[in-house]
Amino acid sequence: MVLVLMAAGHAVQAQSVQALVSASTIGTEEAVTYSVEVSGADFGSIVAPTPPNASGLQVVARNPSQSTSVSWVNGNVTRTMTFSWQYRPLAEGPARIAEAAVEIDGTTYATAAVTVTVVPQSERPARPRRRRSIFDPFPDPVADDPPQEIAERDVFIRATPSTITPFVNEQVIISYELFFREGMQPRNSRLADSWDAEGFWREDLPVEGRPMPRSSIENGLRYNSILVKRVAVFPTRSGSLTVDPLRIATEVFSPGAFGFGNSLFSRRTPYQEIRRSSLPVAMEVKPLPAGAPDGYRDAVGRYSMEVSLSGSDVEIGEPLELVIRIAGEGNISTLEGPPVVVPGAFEAYDPETNTNSEATATRAGGSKFFTYVMIPRANGEYTIGPLRFSYLNPATAEYRVLERALPAIRVRGTAPATLLPSTLASGFPVDDIAAPLAAARWEAYPAVPLHQRWWMYAALAAPLILLAALAYWRRRTTRMQTDVAWARGRRAHPMARRHLKQALRLHRTDAGRPLFVELERAVLSFVGNRMNVAELGMTRPQLDVALADAGVSEEVRTMLQDFLAACDAARFAPEEPDRAAMDKAVRTAGELIALIDGSMRA
Repeated sequence: MVLVLMAAGHAVQAQSVQALVSASTIGTEEAVTYSVEVSGADFGSIVAPTPPNASGLQVVARNPSQSTSVSWVNGNVTRTMTFSWQYRPLAEGPARIAEAAVEIDGTTYATAAVTVTVVPQSERPARPRRRRSIFDPFPDPVADDPPQEIAERDVFIRATPSTITPFVNEQVIISYELFFREGMQPRNSRLADSWDAEGFWREDLPVEGRPMPRSSIENGLRYNSILVKRVAVFPTRSGSLTVDPLRIATEVFSPGAFGFGNSLFSRRTPYQEIRRSSLPVAMEVKPLPAGAPDGYRDAVGRYSMEVSLSGSDVEIGEPLELVIRIAGEGNISTLEGPPVVVPGAFEAYDPETNTNSEATATRAGGSKFFTYVMIPRANGEYTIGPLRFSYLNPATAEYRVLERALPAIRVRGTAPATLLPSTLASGFPVDDIAAPLAAARWEAYPAVPLHQRWWMYAALAAPLILLAALAYWRRRTTRMQTDVAWARGRRAHPMARRHLKQALRLHRTDAGRPLFVELERAVLSFVGNRMNVAELGMTRPQLDVALADAGVSEEVRTMLQDFLAACDAARFAPEEPDRAAMDKAVRTAGELIALIDGSMRA
């Protein structure tokens, strides 16, 4: 437990009091070292604490051993005093060391309690081997034995969401941190399996390529941690949703596995490759609150709006441009602009949309432009607006409305003759006014026998055609519901085309990382539907074996594995992929789908 204290009326000085143990699991015949660290305080102002009470453990000596240290970090000097005691177990089972009280300048502060597990001596976790000199040329007889497996408590992943009760379409930031014990060094951390968040729109956020480890105390043990992934997710529906666990593979250096612990002649690598998985992130997504303003289009976040009109005094036929810019934090990709009502005297086109994503290390956001082109076809004075854009602020659960007024538009000149009949000065189409009635002139219509009329035979055949269509539709629906393999095969091509279409949109906007995510989805979803397998639950080797069993050649399977590896590398690279890499990935995805489909048909 870390306490940050601010002394009122004096210079601010950060102080921390922490409790930690040498091991969380010990044998019945060994002792555990319990330490209290006091940082950021004058040594003379600290009163030596007494050993805290414990259940299941007994203190060996009540007088603590003391040590001091001074460190220099980022230009700041930190002084630390440590008090340590030895505790021996009384019996097997869980043990607990209560809070320790430390007096600093007459004020008492308390640490958190620490738990320890006592097991039989033969079952205690292995300790690192005794280190030997690097100059020892003779190998240790056991130095090349297989290294001890790194336990889950030594290296683990923690997923931390910014909230677990968001509104629909609210931004939730999930940070994935890799924790590892002191002395361990991870490297080459990468995704061990595909990762998705069903029911969410997601945006990957940038992380440092070479982050500095952060030190912390977890249940009395000191850990370092680094951020391996940060993502923004937006729930698309209300109810209980879950983000899948993140699985990574990493290589970890363990103390005693190499260096001073082994001979220079040892051929064993000092790193062990391990796999770790975070816990799933469960969320209870709240529906949008009642009372949404008119024109609300599911925007959630914090936004601003700017509006500009290219002119307010124009000639007939001269185009006008209305630009609406919405910027802020939220799901910019799916954001819809405010409704625009264009006067009837104007010829208007669908708006052109441009999105600029500006994700930071802690937020997803950016800006979106809606550009309307309007051409006046009649003279007069017209108004547009006011324009209203509404959004939900999740921090206050309140709707906010941004309103911008536009100047009146004055249209001068005379419309060409071909345009005059189309509109009136008021802006209403001429067709809205009925022409005056004229005297009717009746003419005889020749009678044709019913059996000579074509539509009579069409009417007789229509029920038969309708029944045949209904029978086919019923048969196909029944098969889609009962024959899962056939149904997934029928959906394979449409789903792949939908993902590829989205990828081409991202390709045109140079959205590098989202492009590779969408291409990987297109290929893997096609393979899963085509083969009727759960592709998201399979590892890469399992997927390769399944494709081989389906008759796909080794060349195509190798091409698929290289493509998936390229997608992973592009998504987690510190820099955005270049244009050449994106062009190659788009071509490769299309070729893979065609080759895999052809191999299975053969």
